[in-house]
Amino acid sequence: MRTGGCTQEPVVRDTVPLIEPIAADLVSSALRRPGLSRSRSPRQPGRSATIIQAFLFDLDGTLLDTERLWVNTMENVMRQVGHPMSHEASLELVYGRAWRDIRDDIERVYPEAFASIEEMEGMMREEFDRLRGQVDVRIPSSIALLKELAATHRVAIVSGSSRRLIDEAMELGGFADGIELVIATEDSPRGKPAPDPFLLAAERLGLPPSACLVFEDSRAGVLAAKAAGMRVVALQRPKAPPQDLAEADAILPDLADFSLEDFA
Repeated sequence: MRTGGCTQEPVVRDTVPLIEPIAADLVSSALRRPGLSRSRSPRQPGRSATIIQAFLFDLDGTLLDTERLWVNTMENVMRQVGHPMSHEASLELVYGRAWRDIRDDIERVYPEAFASIEEMEGMMREEFDRLRGQVDVRIPSSIALLKELAATHRVAIVSGSSRRLIDEAMELGGFADGIELVIATEDSPRGKPAPDPFLLAAERLGLPPSACLVFEDSRAGVLAAKAAGMRVVALQRPKAPPQDLAEADAILPDLADFSLEDFA
């Protein structure tokens, strides 16, 4: 989830299944996750492949282990306002999606849960900050790769979080200086899995999409990158919620295993 280490496991709670409109309308079939994709080596791009000139990183779940914190935040806050949400439903609502889209879906399905958008965002942010204060959310190997690539290539952040939260995250991770471009939820009318955020990043970098390589951790992000015509490396960390990342060009358990030679 995007409003804006070590991993905090979801807290076991009494929940009730999410109401039918969520299953029918909130989560499209393209975002459902049948299971864990098997790690594999990169597909060989071939001699005609465009040379990679820029690397586009997702933020939550790729550089910072915050995706699961947002899932727990959603569960806790919705229970506080009298609308308990199952962990499965929270995963489907939150994972890989832009905050704007999540917020709109909550307003549509639970129109009386919050007095205003400001109240919703305030409660979510307060609970998220509480949970984040209990763990180190940085993913060291992912941040190390970003810094290594930024020394010789153009690097951008393409996230569904708000620009304010992205700025805070970059400072927390210590990689703000290496970022040439940030695409936040405010920049694109449609979030992932639509290709719009990645296409906008390529446009602002002045590059064809085929010259960009994306690092993502969610199915929504992988689908968005592929729809934009980009190559994508999916991060499937061993303890992360299983997702179908089969469309990615490579699936790695750790970005420390990434080799640029595989995409040269």
